[in-house]
Amino acid sequence: MKTASKVAIATLSSILLLGSSVNLAVEAAPNKPANAAAEKKPQGENKGEQLQKAEIDRISKLLEANPDDSYMVFVSNELTGGKGMETFEIGNTTPEYTSYEDYWKKASTLTEPAPKQPDGLPEGYSFAEAKIVGPYSGVYNKEMKEEAKKLGKQIYSKKINWTTTNHIQLKYKKGEDYILISSSRLDTQDKRHKGYVYQSAEETRKKNPKQEKEYITNSVFWTENNKGLAIQTNQGNPITKEELIKLAKTASKK
Repeated sequence: MKTASKVAIATLSSILLLGSSVNLAVEAAPNKPANAAAEKKPQGENKGEQLQKAEIDRISKLLEANPDDSYMVFVSNELTGGKGMETFEIGNTTPEYTSYEDYWKKASTLTEPAPKQPDGLPEGYSFAEAKIVGPYSGVYNKEMKEEAKKLGKQIYSKKINWTTTNHIQLKYKKGEDYILISSSRLDTQDKRHKGYVYQSAEETRKKNPKQEKEYITNSVFWTENNKGLAIQTNQGNPITKEELIKLAKTASKK
């Protein structure tokens, strides 16, 4: 399994939150001078940033030993002066896979519909890749804030075993042809599909004439619980509408 955990902040919010704290990795200062002016710390370096960096370093060491783990970190706005988001993620929250077995090991733990290898996969197609985008840090913000408050902490972190996602892609290939199965979280305003809805590449092009070629696909869309699912093939793929709908009916873990 090739994971995306590189002991780094997994979202842009966390990068913004760290901001000036990257400058904290400086050499230890010599003995403090007596005068107050010389004791003044460089601009941007403060207690809050030091504490935040120390917590991130602590989690980074844990991830070195267990790179598949994921953590949520809460840093109160009072401590940072309102810089960035209060909650951000570190670790393996957007894993990528090079084998179906490794992908399924995670996908099978999810408490929601998830793409799987459909029954009757056409001859010649083999697993190419899979990607999972786990829950965004904002989902945990209220929970982290309340727990931190109960514990009387301005910085608080915990390991998470996430079981919901924002997006998943599972891809099979046969030469230049592909079958892409995906799922996405639906928001209130998103369209729900009744049954299995087919849309050809030609129809896709007519509806979106400026769409890039790679997104012009033959597609079947459907809805399960709060997930929008799709199975798609490239334009010119010989798989028929009927065959694609048949694949769609077994292409997800209920």
